[in-house]
Amino acid sequence: MKDERIGTVHRTQVIDQLSQALGEGLLTTEQYDGRVVAISTATYASDLMVQVQDLPPRLQWDPRNAAPPTPPNRTAGRTALILGVIGVPLSFCLLGWIVGIAAIVMSTRGRGAHGVGPALIGRVLGIISVVLSIGAAVALVFALNSSTSP
Repeated sequence: MKDERIGTVHRTQVIDQLSQALGEGLLTTEQYDGRVVAISTATYASDLMVQVQDLPPRLQWDPRNAAPPTPPNRTAGRTALILGVIGVPLSFCLLGWIVGIAAIVMSTRGRGAHGVGPALIGRVLGIISVVLSIGAAVALVFALNSSTSP
């Protein structure tokens, strides 16, 4: 088998197995800590396999059985972006807060990828929509309560 690059999901799986070994008394705290440090800097599957090779077979890690990372929900991220874009102009009609909250909720379902993406942009626009709606409501109340006489 070719030695493949690993990701956070793989590191987490091996750390879970080491935690189980620690809980069963198969590793000392010092051994566990040293192995976790080695796992955090691991790049390839062989680096992870070395950390569990002396454990019983039930605690061995096999990269072929490792779960692939879950892809982000791209539809929810796009929906959050669309709702955020619609919410900004609607906030001047005092309706943007409704769409803005929906954009914020959808953005939490669309997370997954790190960095700037549709979900994050939708969340930011949703927050802006809510803030602008509150500002428009305050401005309307202030305008209705102010007198126009000289």
